Amino acid sequence: MTLAEFTNRLRDRFVVALHQGRLRAGDRLPSIRDLAREYDQDHRAVARAYRTLEEEGLVEVRTRSGVYVARQERAGGEVQAEMARWMANVLTEGWKRRIPVPDLAAHIRRSTSTLPVRCAFLEATEDALAAFATELGNDFGLQTTPIPVQRLPTLAANEVVVPERFPIDVQQAELLATTIFHVATVRPVAEALGKPLVVLTAHPELVAQIRRAVSAGSLTIVCVDPQFGERMRTTYGGELADRIRVVLADDAPAVAALDPAEPVLLTRAARRRLGDLDFPRLLPHSPTLSPESARELSEIIIRLNLEAESA
Repeated sequence: MTLAEFTNRLRDRFVVALHQGRLRAGDRLPSIRDLAREYDQDHRAVARAYRTLEEEGLVEVRTRSGVYVARQERAGGEVQAEMARWMANVLTEGWKRRIPVPDLAAHIRRSTSTLPVRCAFLEATEDALAAFATELGNDFGLQTTPIPVQRLPTLAANEVVVPERFPIDVQQAELLATTIFHVATVRPVAEALGKPLVVLTAHPELVAQIRRAVSAGSLTIVCVDPQFGERMRTTYGGELADRIRVVLADDAPAVAALDPAEPVLLTRAARRRLGDLDFPRLLPHSPTLSPESARELSEIIIRLNLEAESA
């Protein structure tokens, strides 16, 4: 991980926490030593990253005291000040490209809303389908259809592709998306149909929170699909897989026996089955998608819209 990538990761972590209300001005942030251990970084790299964030006005480094969330009076509060800096960057980048500030909003709308982009999201588990498909729709405006990857036909080597063999939503989609677990199955389909494919990855802060919970003791996952639970144990548990407990949403006695004081990872699919359960969630508002996936999706959405506008 480069210094710029590490700095971006810290910035994203603190900004998200500010927006979610988990951090406020004056709160003490993890020490340089703690972050170096958590991210496996040299302490000098952590110190430089903190200095960069201090120059941006996001944190305050106090000698012999620690690092704190900076006070953000300029725009009336933490979230407003961070938003003002971000918007100023957007407006400045538009101005550099000779887009006047009053015209920028209309330019963005044309670049993102000219074409209702249809997305077929393919995955094997109901939990992953619900989580990613919902975020693709809510956060990116994609008309997303979740499709079990098992519905795709197996393509033989050098087979002549007949589009009608694929689900209609796959045929009609402008964009296909999947996870790394199914890229070997979905990529040949995307190539055969001439459609862009995005391989979605998880947000690094989400990954870090899960790993911290497992390292600290244990993690309970409430999900719908046993395959998803086993995937989580394999992906995040490793040698500590026995610390991850999987409770299926349809297992009423196991759900009823959950400790109401213990945070759990409740998947969106499980929440749809169970409703709002009265216990704390490990990740109440964390985004699922990584910034890298968000950028790749945004670039494809913009390209498709600009092509539609010029057609």
